[in-house]
Amino acid sequence: MERNLEKALSLTEIHKIIEFISHTLKKPVILEDAQFYLLSYSSYYINDFDHANQQTILSKQCPVPILEKFIANGIINQLKTNTKPFRVPKIEEIGLNHRVVVSTRYKNESMGYLWVQEIDQPLSDEEVDFIYQVSLHIGKILYKKNQARREKDEKRIQFFHRLLKEPSQNDKQLRQGAETLNVRIPPLLKMIVFKLNRHDEEHFDYLKETVQSYSNATTDSMTELLVESNKIIIVLGESSRKNKIDERSLELATNICKSFEQHHSLKVFAGIGTNYEQLSLHWKSYMEALEVIKAAGLMGAQDHVPYEYLKLGVYRYIQVLAEHNKEIKYRNPDLEILRQKDRENQTELLKTLEVYLMNNCKSKPTAEQLFIHPNTLNYRLKQIFEFTNIDFNDFNLNCQLFIDLLLIKSESSL
Repeated sequence: MERNLEKALSLTEIHKIIEFISHTLKKPVILEDAQFYLLSYSSYYINDFDHANQQTILSKQCPVPILEKFIANGIINQLKTNTKPFRVPKIEEIGLNHRVVVSTRYKNESMGYLWVQEIDQPLSDEEVDFIYQVSLHIGKILYKKNQARREKDEKRIQFFHRLLKEPSQNDKQLRQGAETLNVRIPPLLKMIVFKLNRHDEEHFDYLKETVQSYSNATTDSMTELLVESNKIIIVLGESSRKNKIDERSLELATNICKSFEQHHSLKVFAGIGTNYEQLSLHWKSYMEALEVIKAAGLMGAQDHVPYEYLKLGVYRYIQVLAEHNKEIKYRNPDLEILRQKDRENQTELLKTLEVYLMNNCKSKPTAEQLFIHPNTLNYRLKQIFEFTNIDFNDFNLNCQLFIDLLLIKSESSL
């Protein structure tokens, strides 16, 4: 194996190294970059690749379902922290056979991941050490290749950061600047912003990895990942069809928040800005996304606060109204009565009222959402009528009631 190692370390082309590893170990081999994009794979044992590897080769990157499974099983975290090769057991539901994986590192930085699928016999300790030694060689080669690309990427990122701020340049100047950097700007752009409910650096890094994984999987759209203070931004671009970028942005926001909260038990707020044809107006899309996050933060959760700014509705005004009510010391007397009754009797009259109003005063969906019998709902509504002067026939008052209920919730979340 020592002679094989010398041979491998003498090679300087990534594809030749991968082929040599595969021939030496008689195993299928795949190399991915740090964002799980396919860099190279061995052709000699291509018929032995499992379904997971076949999917990666076909799509030129690790598919989202496989990444999600890796996140759930802690494999991604191991890749980030382990410096030595480790074994990944068989995962039948994603078509993954046993394999050994190692991070290709240089200067304590991961350049990518080297996967060797174990077929027939498992790799010996000597073979695993061979993989480790070669991975360091690959890491150094990838580092050098990435240097020039990093300088180019840095200029690209600076360009997109400028779009987040009200520009001093007009559209023509901005597009000329993009052309100089070879940055392709699709006709449709939209800003998606993510922020942790409670910020800490460790979980912020995990959130960044989650956002990166999902944005990388969006192969037929332009995605640019930016970090601004304690926020993570996706600049999403589409070449045509406004409804497609709307659907894609909502899908990204929903999946990222759901995945992160499931695996880390932390709330993530997300906001989606509007499409603007003019590049010089995309700072507004960013500000709109931040408005959504502010509203969700004020409510303490995003359960009913929509991700999209254009669908924010009354939540757009919650902060202004909260400040106004605080200034004049206003509290809705009817809601104060119900809040006191809930405290005294351990009831849920306020919650019942909120859900009833959200369902346009329709009993059946309200009872279903509250998981109570219609008779129980009727009894609660009867109590509300007895204790207060609320009249559900007055649309104006219903609107005010709903807003005042939201303001009570915002107070309790502070």
